[in-house]
Amino acid sequence: MFGESVYPYALLEQTGTEMADLHVLRYPEPAREWVEALPLGNGRLGAMCFGGLLSERIALNDDTAWSGSADSERMPPLVDGADAIDTARLAIAEGRYDDAGRALRAIQHRHSQAYLPLADLAVEIVGPAGAPEGYERMLDLRTATHTVRGSVAGAGIERRSWVSAADGVLVHEISCTNPVSVRVLLGTPLRLVDAVETGPLRSITIRLPSDVAPPHDAADDPVRYGGDSLRAAVVCRIEHDGVENAGVLHGVRTVRLTLATQTTYTRLGRPAEGDERAALAAASARAEAAAARTTVDLHSDHVAAHSVLYDRTELVLDGLDRDTPARLEAVQRGVECDPALAALLFHYGRYLLICSSRPGTLPANLQGIWNQDLPPVWSSNYTVNINLQMNYWGAEVTGLSELLEPVLDLVEAAARGGAETAERLYGAPGWVLHHNSDAWAYTQQIGHGRHDPAYVFWPLGGVWLLVQLCDALAFGAADHLRERLSPLLRGAVEFVLSWLRADDEGRLGTSPSTSPENTFVVPGGTSGLSVDSAMDLSLIAQLLDRFAEFSADAGESSSLVADAARARALLKPPRIDREGSVAEWGGDQVAADPHHRHLSPLVFLYPGADEPTPELVAAAARFLDRRGDESTGWSLVWKMALRARLRDAPAVERLLAMLMRDMAEDRGAFSGGLYPNLFAAHPPFQIDANLGVVGALAEALVQSHRGEIELLPAWPASLGAGSVRGIIARPGITVDLAWGDDGITATLTPNHPGAGGVHRVRWGDRVVEAEVPGVLRLGSR
Repeated sequence: MFGESVYPYALLEQTGTEMADLHVLRYPEPAREWVEALPLGNGRLGAMCFGGLLSERIALNDDTAWSGSADSERMPPLVDGADAIDTARLAIAEGRYDDAGRALRAIQHRHSQAYLPLADLAVEIVGPAGAPEGYERMLDLRTATHTVRGSVAGAGIERRSWVSAADGVLVHEISCTNPVSVRVLLGTPLRLVDAVETGPLRSITIRLPSDVAPPHDAADDPVRYGGDSLRAAVVCRIEHDGVENAGVLHGVRTVRLTLATQTTYTRLGRPAEGDERAALAAASARAEAAAARTTVDLHSDHVAAHSVLYDRTELVLDGLDRDTPARLEAVQRGVECDPALAALLFHYGRYLLICSSRPGTLPANLQGIWNQDLPPVWSSNYTVNINLQMNYWGAEVTGLSELLEPVLDLVEAAARGGAETAERLYGAPGWVLHHNSDAWAYTQQIGHGRHDPAYVFWPLGGVWLLVQLCDALAFGAADHLRERLSPLLRGAVEFVLSWLRADDEGRLGTSPSTSPENTFVVPGGTSGLSVDSAMDLSLIAQLLDRFAEFSADAGESSSLVADAARARALLKPPRIDREGSVAEWGGDQVAADPHHRHLSPLVFLYPGADEPTPELVAAAARFLDRRGDESTGWSLVWKMALRARLRDAPAVERLLAMLMRDMAEDRGAFSGGLYPNLFAAHPPFQIDANLGVVGALAEALVQSHRGEIELLPAWPASLGAGSVRGIIARPGITVDLAWGDDGITATLTPNHPGAGGVHRVRWGDRVVEAEVPGVLRLGSR
C-alpha cells in the first residue's frame, strides 16, 4: 500500500514553470544551517527539512511542547501592586523617574515559559558513494510538499515529505532506482526517558523542562528539570520493501515513514493530563492509523486540507525563472527586477500561517511553529506588544479568518487568569494581560525585579488583541466569534475604566504609561515612564468604540455602557508635538532613540481600522520620516503597512527592498532581511515579518477602512502589472483584480447577503458607484 506513490516529477508537470516561480522555493544544494532548511507544518506538528540526499535531517516541533506547567504563573514571588502603582504615579508627577522605576520593578514577576525544540529525525541512506549529481530540493507551497531528488553513483534517489493536517502525521518517503540500506534514528535535545526499536517502530519518550529562562535573563541554570512539567512521545512507523537486520534496512528501493508526536498538554491555561505512556499510546495510534492508508490517499487528503485554505488567494506577478538563491542574489546586486519574488513572499507568509495556526491549535508564536534553540531567543513566546498581532495581519484580508480562532482561545484563557492579576496588581475589576504570554496563558509582568519598566510595564496587551479580533468581524468573520468576544470586551472595559485617571481638567488618561519599548531623555539618564502615551490613548479609544458598537447591536443600555460612553467623551486624543509629529508620550519628552524600532504611537493608523483626521495623518507621516526606514524585519513590515495606509507607494517599494536584503551581511542588531530559506530576521529569526508582510502587501493592493473599496492605493511601480484574486474587503466582499497599461478590472463578489448592493470604489482620483456582485472595468488613467 505504501508503494503507491505520486512522484514529485508529476507534481512539477502539473504546476508548470510559472507556478513554480510564484509558489515554489527551489535550491541547488542541501541546507547546511537551520535557516536554510525548509518548513512543513499542520498547525500542531512542525518540521524543518534539511534536504540531504543521502543523509536527511528533519528537525521536529510540536506546538504544545512548552516548558513549565499550568502552575508556572503561580511561581513566587507574587505581590500586591496597588501601593506600588500609587507610588509610581506620584513619582512620575514629580519627575522622580528612578523612584517610579523602583516602585514598578517591585511588582515584576519572573518570566513566561518557552517554546521548545522537541526531536530530530535522521534518515540515512547507506550504500551509494560519491557526490550527488542533478541535485535539487524544493518546497511546493500549493501542496505543502518538500521534495529532494538527485543521483549518487548512478543510483537515482527521490525523497518527499509532508505534514498532514488530515491525518496528523509527518510522512517521509524515499524512492531509489538501485537497492540501498537505510537507517532511521530519533533523538531529542530534551531529557530522554526511553528509546525503543521494535520491528517497524521507532519511538522515544521525553520529559520536558519544568522551567526555561530566556537568554536575556542571566540565569545560572536556564533549563531546569525536576518540577511539574509536560511529557512527550515521538513515534515513527517504518514500511519498506527490503529486510531489516540490527536496526538497518537492507536491499530497499522504497521506504515510507509515518511519524506522530504527542505531549501531555491539554489546553490553554489548563493542567496537563497523563504521562509519557499516555503520550506514547496516542502518538502510536495516530502513526499506525496513517500507516494503514495508501500513500496516494495520504497525500491527496493532505493536499486537500491544505489547499482549501491556501488556494483562496493568489498574487500573480512576472519574475525570474531561477532557483531561490539566484533570485535573491540578483535582487541584492540590484541588476534585475523580480516582482514575482514579492509574490512568493506573499504566498510564503500565508503558507507559514496555515502551517503554524489552525482551529484547535495554539497560536503562531514568535517563530510560528519552528524552533531549534534551547533556550530560544525571547522564549519563542507570545509577545503581545506587536509581534503576535502582526502574525495575523494577513489573515482576514486574504481569506484566512478562521485561523484567528487560536488567538481568541488565548485571549479567553488570559481573561480567566488575568482577572486575578488585575485584582492583585491593580485592585481593578475585569482582566489584564501584559506584554508576554505562553501556552499557559501567562498574564503578569515579567522581569524578576530587574527589567526596565519601559517594556515590562504595559497592561494593554489584551486590549490590543481584543480590538484586532473585533476588527476582523468587519471582513465578514463568523458570527460565533462575536458571541465569544462580548464577555471579553466587558471585562477589558471594566479594567480600563478603573485604570484611567482624570487630570485637573477632568480629561482622562493613563499613568504610569509607557510607549513600548521606547525611552526618553531625563536628567541623568533615560526613562520610559510617563503619562498618556499615544499608544495607550489610541488603544483605549478603539476598545471603547468597539464596546459601544457591540452594545448598540445588542440593544444594551447598562451602567457599564453609560460609564464607557462618558469615559470615551473625556478621553484625551493623541497629540501632535511642536515638530508636527505624533507625540509619543503625554509631555514634551525627547526620545532617547529617535529611530526606535517600535511604532507604537501610530497604532491608530495601522492596524487601526478607523480613518484618522487629516492632521493626524500628516503627523503620522512626519513621525515615520523622523523614525527613518532602517530597522528590524518586523519593524520594516509595520512601516510598510503604515506607508501603504498613507498611500505612499515609493516608501512601500523601498521598505520591501530592505526586507529582501540578504542576512549573510551583518548590518547590526536591528537591521532585518531574509535568510536563505526566506525566513525573516529581527535578527535573529522571527516569523512576524513573514506573516505581517501579507497584510502590508494586501494593504497596498486594496483598502476598505474608509467606507469605500480603494484599488491599488499604494502599489509599488517596480512590481508592475499583475493580478490578484481572493482579497477580502470590508464588509465581506471578495475582490479579484487585474491591472496593466490598459487599465484595471475588478470582480466584486459578496461573501454574505449583507455585503451586496452598491459600493463606492476608488482607483486613484476616479470614484464610481459599483454594484456588488459585479465586474468593474476602468481604462488607463
